[in-house]
Amino acid sequence: MRAFDTIRRNGADAWNLFVLPLSLALLPWSLSFRAARLLAQHARLFRAEADAAWTNAAPFCADSDEGEWKFGYRLVRWVERIDTFLTLTRSPAWWRRRVDVTGDLPPSAAPGMLLTFHWGAGHWLWRLFVHRGIRAHFLARRPQALDHGRGRVALWYAQLRGRALRRIGSLGVLYTGGSAKRVAEALAAGEGVVGMLDLPAEDAQRAQRVPLLGRVARLPSGLLEIARAQNAPVRLLSCGLDTRSGRRLLQVEELPPALSVHELLARYGAHLEGAVRRAPEAWQMWHVAPLIFVAEDSSGAA
Repeated sequence: MRAFDTIRRNGADAWNLFVLPLSLALLPWSLSFRAARLLAQHARLFRAEADAAWTNAAPFCADSDEGEWKFGYRLVRWVERIDTFLTLTRSPAWWRRRVDVTGDLPPSAAPGMLLTFHWGAGHWLWRLFVHRGIRAHFLARRPQALDHGRGRVALWYAQLRGRALRRIGSLGVLYTGGSAKRVAEALAAGEGVVGMLDLPAEDAQRAQRVPLLGRVARLPSGLLEIARAQNAPVRLLSCGLDTRSGRRLLQVEELPPALSVHELLARYGAHLEGAVRRAPEAWQMWHVAPLIFVAEDSSGAA
């Protein structure tokens, strides 16, 4: 029975992570996106994830319809999976025609610290970087099977996404945990570093408290401290999705060089809040939101 369960679990992951997304990625995008919308209408897909996300998001989404919210959540997840293969099979020029950019991307000579969010589906960002000549590393934790599924096949998928980054324009992955020196070296060499701060900070991790969605969030501050120490420019990039047309929406915000680390982190929180207010279902961290927000009766410094 255990062997059968393993085969069934890995078979489902193979279908949902590889076969179906790759098949859709090979279609013309208009058909692929239409298929993604049809898949997103099926409540049983991503049911556990969508239910957990909605449970934490509902207090912040009083005006949202639960069914429509979960549809949007599932759609973003499907598009993200399709994008894994679209980035490998479509050229930077193809992506450029399908992305609407607000704000200015950094110069290729000194991209600096590029902070994005677990909001929307932004795997395609690297193809845009290639077109602009932007060379950057991606800071991430090591992949785990449960990030995308329930077994070995899911781990293979997570590893594929990491290894494929070099093929689609990244200088490679810098894994968290002892990476501060390498991040500083990359910035000093004029290379960019892409990272995300909208996740739970560990107890021993350097972090600060900032306003977020009417609450107080404790966000990691280490990357911003390195950026300030290196006098590196800091930009925020949110990668949205037009759920009607499938076009990608990139909003770029350049932060003033005179801001302190805390002020930079507060601007990061404000940018995230704006994105979440526009499309709360697109934030992929709702399932751990209680770990990001500080308890209301908590006191003391971060």
